[in-house]
Amino acid sequence: MSSGKPVVCNSSPLIWLAKIGRLDLLRIVFKEVVVPRRVYEETASERSSDSILIRRAVENGWLKVSEEGLKEANVLAERAFIHMGEAEAILLANKIGAELIIDERIGSSTAQIFGVKPIGTIGVLLLALAEDHLTFNEFSDCLDRLIASGFWLSVDVYKRALEEAQLIVKEKKSGFSTTKSD
Repeated sequence: MSSGKPVVCNSSPLIWLAKIGRLDLLRIVFKEVVVPRRVYEETASERSSDSILIRRAVENGWLKVSEEGLKEANVLAERAFIHMGEAEAILLANKIGAELIIDERIGSSTAQIFGVKPIGTIGVLLLALAEDHLTFNEFSDCLDRLIASGFWLSVDVYKRALEEAQLIVKEKKSGFSTTKSD
């Protein structure tokens, strides 16, 4: 997955991964993660432990804050019924040709309209599993900790995530590639 290109991240994946102590997976899987200034301000302005971890990632240099001016974000946010941070993240990902880590369904759909591939927090965990940065038990623990922290996940999506993780592990054991082209 780490093609050398940066990936753009919206606020919720940053917050959730920080809440469960796995913000490092973004750095490990993607190498360079970029956030629009507004997303950084949304995630790093409080005194919570997740905000501290996000600020530290910026201080350490692997989480980059873009100062890119995205004037059309106001219009996109208003017309797509999404938050300004999401609009800026979508436009930034489109502009630099990056994938977008985003959880919100409307934001993901809007990103696809702009030709941007969305990846959710669960997708990041699955990529980490596929690249041997997590074991199946660690993956499962991350899912459970996300839910315990307030991350909303339907039973069906939870089951599908575990099934996909089991498939990844099974394919790795049998020597098949687990990367998908879509």
